[in-house]
Amino acid sequence: MSEVRPLKVLVSAFAFSPVKGSEFAFGWDSVRAIASRHRVWVIARSNEREETEKYLLQHPNAMSNVVVHYLPFTSRVFNFPLWEFVFYPAMWHWQWRAYKLGRSLDAEIDFDLIHHVTATGFREPGHLWKLGKPYVWGPFGGLQYFPWKFLNAVPFSSRIFFILKNLSTLWAMHISRRPRRAAAAAQAILAGSSNVAEKVRTLWGRDAIILCQAIAPDLEPMPPARRGAGEPLRIIWSGSCEARKALNIVLLALEQLKRSPIDWRLIILGDGPLLGKWKVLAGRLEVGERCTFLGRLSRTEALSVMASGHCFVLSSLYEGTPAVVLEALAYGMPVLCLDLFGMKDAVNSECGVKIPPNNLDQVIRDFAKAIESIGLNEDRRYNMAIASQKASLRLNLKHFEGVINDVYCRISLSQELPKVG
Repeated sequence: MSEVRPLKVLVSAFAFSPVKGSEFAFGWDSVRAIASRHRVWVIARSNEREETEKYLLQHPNAMSNVVVHYLPFTSRVFNFPLWEFVFYPAMWHWQWRAYKLGRSLDAEIDFDLIHHVTATGFREPGHLWKLGKPYVWGPFGGLQYFPWKFLNAVPFSSRIFFILKNLSTLWAMHISRRPRRAAAAAQAILAGSSNVAEKVRTLWGRDAIILCQAIAPDLEPMPPARRGAGEPLRIIWSGSCEARKALNIVLLALEQLKRSPIDWRLIILGDGPLLGKWKVLAGRLEVGERCTFLGRLSRTEALSVMASGHCFVLSSLYEGTPAVVLEALAYGMPVLCLDLFGMKDAVNSECGVKIPPNNLDQVIRDFAKAIESIGLNEDRRYNMAIASQKASLRLNLKHFEGVINDVYCRISLSQELPKVG
């Protein structure tokens, strides 16, 4: 596909920060990718404004052709029980105000294209598609249910939440009008995984382009470090300490390796409501002495820890394609994860181990076997580390830029074709 002329693009990026990770980093990197060839106006929430403007003062060329407009968002809703169900109305209200701002900006600038980047869940496509301009939605995820068979892996109080969450997802998929109307209005839909693309086709009768909803970091090319003789296997786990992340599965798997010949250390990054309980569980399972809980770190500090790891474990039971998986691959860490959701596409047998999600006991055993197998065979681990770095290249910013430019080019050409009939 040939190069498209530079377009005036309005980007909806609720989560947008050069400092934070996860969805905020994805919003930032998505805008970077779009702005590499186009002029961009961004609508973002104001919570990250101070850190973003401080970063831009230090890096004045980072977003030279980008204008950011901030809208306030009240984050106090996060303190309520079952906060997510309070979050969605607050998000809807923010997106409505973003639409009104976008409408006034369009009257002044006359955008060529609208792109909704974050939030990355399908429930919230925003309202900017109502402007009547070519509209791109995604990549997004969320067209999935928490697996019922793993309710026994989370605390009882969380089971109620996930039952309600699944019912809410059922409503959003089949009854809610706005996602369906946004899908019908979109010139292009970007699905965060092959599973999501299948759901888009089933629910809305649209074909979607698969594009990972995370971007691998740009790193200096260098071979991964070998694990020295007698050096313990450093296992990295990173995420918020909440029920769906299921660190308890990893701890139970490591309990089965107490008498294994491999020497391991588990390094845990992140905090959250279950951090204390998981520390207690590690002690009760008699693996606590080999676990290091580092708590919440800055993104720079977290990436530094990632760079020291030998393998990465992702025990999440409900996930899209988390940025930490792509970061682990980029740093040459084989990824051990469940064969679910976005991990199906991001991880293959050369760079990781995908564990069938049959039942909890089997998953615990398979995690233990996978960790032991990698720990006992450094040549295999090192070959997987090299393959991990190669895998990250198909998920980096350059790849993302290419897909976005191809999508924009197709839309631009279709808008210029004469109408028939």
